[in-house]
Amino acid sequence: MPEVLMTYNARVRERPLWASVIAQALQQYGVSLQQSSPAHTLLEENLNASRLMEQDACSLIWDEATRLTEDDLFGMRLYRMFCPTSFNAIALVAQASPTIGTALQNIARFLPVVSTQVVIELCHSEEHVEIVLHPLGTPHMQHIESLMGFLARLFRMLDLNNEELVRSIQLGRMPSELADCARLLDCSEITVGEGYRFKLAKHLFISPLASADAFLLSRFTDAMQDLLANLPSDDLVEQVKRRIQQLLGSGDVSAERIAAPMNISSRHLRRKLSQEGTSYEQLVDEVRRDAAVRMITGGELSLTSIAYELGFLDPSSFTRAFRRWTDMSPTAFRRQVVAPE
Repeated sequence: MPEVLMTYNARVRERPLWASVIAQALQQYGVSLQQSSPAHTLLEENLNASRLMEQDACSLIWDEATRLTEDDLFGMRLYRMFCPTSFNAIALVAQASPTIGTALQNIARFLPVVSTQVVIELCHSEEHVEIVLHPLGTPHMQHIESLMGFLARLFRMLDLNNEELVRSIQLGRMPSELADCARLLDCSEITVGEGYRFKLAKHLFISPLASADAFLLSRFTDAMQDLLANLPSDDLVEQVKRRIQQLLGSGDVSAERIAAPMNISSRHLRRKLSQEGTSYEQLVDEVRRDAAVRMITGGELSLTSIAYELGFLDPSSFTRAFRRWTDMSPTAFRRQVVAPE
């Protein structure tokens, strides 16, 4: 697969929901973050859902939770004890999707509603698709493993006919720990390697989901796009990119439409973005590029449909932009990532 770099801010912040999720799960162990002075202080400081936690603060809470429980697999076990509402929302979108492949694309698309410390990439080969978790910044291992647990649960929900959608899981663990990990993740084949990934059966991606509901999906998707656009952020660039993503399919991604909800003029917005070392046009280009790569890799939409979904006036304009981004046409890119030799 050709390398297409996605840009992210070096400073990573996390939604405070994870502090509450960890605190709730700790009750199963009969312990509390109140037993840790630094963790309890952070929890009290981050009760406001409009605030964001620094990544180091989130990792400190994971450290204290692991210490209090004396359970090195606490993160991986967490999904069995408590599931945050935001993850249930993603599950609804996935289950309402027409096929397993579409469901996985929606999971990757809306994961930031759950966590800002990890992004998902779908890597295709002839027989398998790997779901790769890419860390942003330096997230705590327990945090990544908790996401692995939630994702494993969701993949089982999509595998309605028990056809072994998940073929194997790779973790950054010691071989002696794999038996416990296999039991917790309910997967018979666990491997050791650098990074975290699922290997899924590619032939099941076109399988229709009995839970599919086009009426609900369109409304769930609209709601999730709105959530993405309005996630709390003290980063102007990130806020603008989320708003652009929300408006892409509307055909109007003007700076005026982005600036209005922020109660600033488009001129002021452009000046502030310039101070951040970027421009409005550059951010639109980045959002379109990343969305194009995601949609083409998913293999569900035609290239014409993708062009209009991204707000291009015609497919030829999309093709020219895609060549500028990747040095290849959308057709050649899809052939390389979806059906490699």
